[in-house]
Amino acid sequence: MMQSAFGLSIPMTLEDVCHPQKMALLVYDMQVGIAQQLPNAVEFIQQVKQVVDVARSHQMRVFFSRHTTLPKEIAGVSQLIRTCVLKNN
Repeated sequence: MMQSAFGLSIPMTLEDVCHPQKMALLVYDMQVGIAQQLPNAVEFIQQVKQVVDVARSHQMRVFFSRHTTLPKEIAGVSQLIRTCVLKNN
């Protein structure tokens, strides 16, 4: 039996936590230019697609995100250092 506090349910078991309608799958940075850099990229992409298909078949929410780099004007020093290191290697 799930407990609650401040109007929120508190999961107590793995079954409570792993409920498809309460979970989401996050697929991070599967852009063509990124994914193709991976060894065995085709197989990896097929595995990700299989996971997405299974999640969707269980009515699980699926979110896709991608890494972006800020424009130089607002990136800050750490991003500029990273850019210089990548260019020199």
